[in-house]
Amino acid sequence: MKQTYLVIDPCQFTANYNYCLLDALAKKQQRVVYATTEFAHGHIPDPEGVRVLRCFFHLARLVRRLTSSGPIRRLLRAAEYPLNLTFLLAYILIRQIKVVHFMWVVSPCLEYRVIQLLKFMGCHIVYTVHNPFPHERKAGHAKKYSRIYKCVDHLIALTNYTRDEIVSHFGIHPEKISVIPHGDYDVLFSHYDCNDDLAQKVRQKAAGRKIIAFLGHIRPYKGLEFFLEAFPIIKSLLPESMFLVAGSVLIGDKRQLIEKLARSCEPHDLWVDIRFLPPEDMKAYLSVIDVLVQPYISASQSGNTVMAYSEGIPVISTSVGGLGEMTEDGETGYVIAPRDPQAIADAVAKSFEGDNYVRMSHNARQVAAGQFSWERIAEQTANIYQRLGTFGPAKNSTSEQSRD
Repeated sequence: MKQTYLVIDPCQFTANYNYCLLDALAKKQQRVVYATTEFAHGHIPDPEGVRVLRCFFHLARLVRRLTSSGPIRRLLRAAEYPLNLTFLLAYILIRQIKVVHFMWVVSPCLEYRVIQLLKFMGCHIVYTVHNPFPHERKAGHAKKYSRIYKCVDHLIALTNYTRDEIVSHFGIHPEKISVIPHGDYDVLFSHYDCNDDLAQKVRQKAAGRKIIAFLGHIRPYKGLEFFLEAFPIIKSLLPESMFLVAGSVLIGDKRQLIEKLARSCEPHDLWVDIRFLPPEDMKAYLSVIDVLVQPYISASQSGNTVMAYSEGIPVISTSVGGLGEMTEDGETGYVIAPRDPQAIADAVAKSFEGDNYVRMSHNARQVAAGQFSWERIAEQTANIYQRLGTFGPAKNSTSEQSRD
């Protein structure tokens, strides 16, 4: 009988990534169930051939329609989550699922206990480490995540940097970790039309100038301020350029950011769109920008890098964490030092020298279709599932597991 694998992301923290992976696994004839909740920012279709089990946060979603109070909704989610996990445990037991893949954790302490219980039930556990530590790291995180990393049967890291961090900080044996890269979002975005009206408005404002962009969620670790400081330097090196900043503010003051952007350069040189970007609008921006700048001061990886590559957009990335290893310096973009506006400007200008842009754009598309293809990613992931699924019942402890 063909095995069923369960993928869990309670909050859809990595909704785009999840959809593309699940779609690719289904195309590999893998039987997958996806346990999650409704996406908070619009509609994402169910991957064809994948059963989607929306078993998390029903009460919190209902209350969200009645009140905008964040504290009330967070309290309800905290109360509801253990009940959701209990239901899921019963589902796993009844369906005799033997391989469970956690895409993200919400409460490391609670999920650690759940993982222990799953192993007692004979399940094998896979965990994808999008970041070795949360971006906004707090006291106690190292211990909490260490217990999870040691308890699960296999870890998937998206970059070599993440694997090395897990090995060095947590003492995990490298054989327990597979490095499987982040793919693009083309298969998901194909379900949406491009917002041609938005694209046309940006083109009209650009009036033939090169569009240098920052896209995606705005958080302190992404170093947006260094891109802003580079604006006047870029204009001095590349007068026929303009800047685009689009994405939602997850941490920080939205009003202050908008005011800072307004002071960064002349109004006719800047397009600002501070909100969550639906796929239609993201496709519009990807259709018009020339270079993507990622001035991060820390990072494990970036889905935006591959998203840009698939559209032939060269990427300027800082050499932090796993970000630098996703960009081939001089081939698909440039890798620069962090916190350096002059380096950003120099890389932007260099992108348009000679045949650099045409060559890097071609290389970016080739890399997206090869190294970062979902077909390869799904094959590697399915191999892990199948290897674990052929083992006997998982042990309740391993030599690496914490004694806490």
